[in-house]
Amino acid sequence: MLGRVLAERLLGRPRVLRRAPGGPAAVALTFDDGPSEWTCAIAEALEAHGCRGTFFLLGSAAHEYPEIVVALAAGGHELGNHLYSHADPERQSRSDIRAEIDRAAAAIGAAAGATPRLVRPPYCGAPHAVARAAQGGRTRFVVLRSVDPADWSSGSAAEITERVLTKAGPGDIICLHDGVAPNNSGTDSRAATAEAVALLVPALLERDLRPVTVSELLA
Repeated sequence: MLGRVLAERLLGRPRVLRRAPGGPAAVALTFDDGPSEWTCAIAEALEAHGCRGTFFLLGSAAHEYPEIVVALAAGGHELGNHLYSHADPERQSRSDIRAEIDRAAAAIGAAAGATPRLVRPPYCGAPHAVARAAQGGRTRFVVLRSVDPADWSSGSAAEITERVLTKAGPGDIICLHDGVAPNNSGTDSRAATAEAVALLVPALLERDLRPVTVSELLA
């Protein structure tokens, strides 16, 4: 592991992370596939408790909803790159993956005025191939997840909340969804996720697990 980390630093290759080392007394709530009509409600549920999240945005959705990208950045939330089209990186060449990263970064940057430093591949697939494709760019980390409540397949806020609270602990990166991917095979709404976040944030705070951004968690 240490040898891989040193090699990645020497090559300028982003590190692949599933959770924060050292188990800090916090968690990162992260959101994939947005922005969408549910994103602002999720952001507001976090902000109501002085918390912020990390939103891994699809480039195609950022093109469609640039005003929401602006609102997220203005609200102090962290913006990440979820590639452009939600194509599976397991089935793409390195050049195709790099094009997806760069195209999404351009769309997000055009709205927010800054290029994301974090990438999460769709399906969390082929993370080391994605890291190699991102090498030499602005990406610092390829961020996976340590808690996956599969909210994309659930229509119940209570169920999503229970799945997270059952598994979440210090340093965890929790993967939720604020948008519906183009090739979605789950529910066609993220209203349950928005409701779950409103329940989760105070519940996590009661457990002394403050929701923070991924970069804050790593710091």
